[in-house]
Amino acid sequence: MPIAAQLPVPSALPSLLRAGEAARPLPGATLDGRSLGQNQDGQTLVAVGRQVLTLDLSERPPAGATVKLAFDGNGKLVPADTEPGSPVPLPAATKAALQATLLANAGKSLIAQALASNADGTTRVAIANLVVDLELPSQPMPGTMLKFAVDAGGAGLRLLPNSSASQPATLNLPVAVSPQSQAAFKALALQPGQRVQAQVLGNLPSGETEIVVANQKLVVTLPQRINPGAMLDLEVQSEGATTRLTLTALAPAAANAKPATSTPLQALLAAVSEAALADQDNLAPALATLNRLLPRLNEMPANVAKAAQALLNAQLALDGELGGAELREAIARSGVFPSQTGANGPDLKSALLGLRSALLAWLGPEALGPGGARRTMPPARGAIPRAQASPLPADDDAMPLRDLAKALLGEANSALHRLRLFQLAALPETHSANGGEKPAQVMVELPLRLGQELCMAQFQVGRDGHAPEGGDPARRGWQMRFAVNFSVIGEVGAQIGLWGHKVNVSIWAERVATARALEAMLPEVVEALAAKGIEAVSVRCRQGIPKSTRPQPAGLYVDATR
Repeated sequence: MPIAAQLPVPSALPSLLRAGEAARPLPGATLDGRSLGQNQDGQTLVAVGRQVLTLDLSERPPAGATVKLAFDGNGKLVPADTEPGSPVPLPAATKAALQATLLANAGKSLIAQALASNADGTTRVAIANLVVDLELPSQPMPGTMLKFAVDAGGAGLRLLPNSSASQPATLNLPVAVSPQSQAAFKALALQPGQRVQAQVLGNLPSGETEIVVANQKLVVTLPQRINPGAMLDLEVQSEGATTRLTLTALAPAAANAKPATSTPLQALLAAVSEAALADQDNLAPALATLNRLLPRLNEMPANVAKAAQALLNAQLALDGELGGAELREAIARSGVFPSQTGANGPDLKSALLGLRSALLAWLGPEALGPGGARRTMPPARGAIPRAQASPLPADDDAMPLRDLAKALLGEANSALHRLRLFQLAALPETHSANGGEKPAQVMVELPLRLGQELCMAQFQVGRDGHAPEGGDPARRGWQMRFAVNFSVIGEVGAQIGLWGHKVNVSIWAERVATARALEAMLPEVVEALAAKGIEAVSVRCRQGIPKSTRPQPAGLYVDATR
């Protein structure tokens, strides 16, 4: 019978306990009683021998039904739990850690969550605000909700069958923000009681973990090493004058990338994505290292120098004119589309592959290690494009040449992992709301250079999901979003919807001064569009970075043109 609450030993049982401590029933000892029905207060009358007990039971057994009772570790009577389940072995250390929790919940059920599968076959589980390693019948996927039953005496634990809990586990595990991320954490201005979702970027050699919260990267210490890509539910709590984070839930791995009924192709793509997430980064670190190596390219093998120069040539210089044709070619050569070589050299992916091959041939396979310590937020389907600005370092002849080359090898490999993630994010969604394929939204990242400053700008292009009402579905419009970032203007982005000869333009700027300058230029934008035969239905500019990471619903800009 499920347990509602611990029951004090009634005074009507003096004969059972009068023998003293030496004869005190052992925890788990059971008694069989017989239900006499319920009184007017809803309590159940239970006959045990010649005694009649008045008990508060979670279920009300009918008169004549057998009621099993058991003694817990404190000498209290509790309803004996008769639910089935698999006993969970509890080593001495684990049992000691859980002792207070088991006694407090004797005869009850506990909701827990699997955090990780350990190499020794045990599962790391968060249960009642504790993290312990348990030997379960099988290792569940990290994030799986589990339901355990505590024995009536509070001495053991059993995993209930079909234990995927319908209610979330109530976790309250501390998440420590590292000192170097305190400023970024305060900048988020989170309030006590606020719940936020974070994504794991990667695990650092120090044992710390990089996560992203509201587009802000933080380095934290989690209660358990968690795979990159996992989603975390965090709650902001106050502790005196300071605020801190706690982990309240871990999204199941199956919800992140691996459908339960995945095809072999989907399973392969999920494996590729998981491997790429662990060491992905954008191209900026590799280009920064190349900038330091630039005066020393003649000291490197000829094939390495040639491959390095090909990657340097992939940068788009903004010191001169950058027109639509140049931008279109740059997007086509971004490395997300099938490899191609044009008049301006290979695309980004081919250039990176060539550089990695040349460096491996020179340095040897053992030189390949992880990329730099920093990590950029991984690309995600439908996320708002964001841009990062970084000054390019001066040439460096103090660091040994081979050490710089090894760093470049790891950075180039991380950039290739990131390109794979962009390619996976560009695949059509096969499970849309109407059961068909959703139009693909292609996001690319382009290295823009202005003097000694580099910007990794993001561009997202795709078909609008809606056709005009009553019109040809093939005449869907286009949507484009992008973001750039340079020190002189700050971060600036735009969202453009084009249908036929009509367009909607929405611009945002991080800085107030930039937003005002752009707003003053809007009439010129409208005139320039009109000169191309395009009607500007709406052109607007606002200050501030968009807070939502959800894409605008398909059809928004098409509908606005009617």
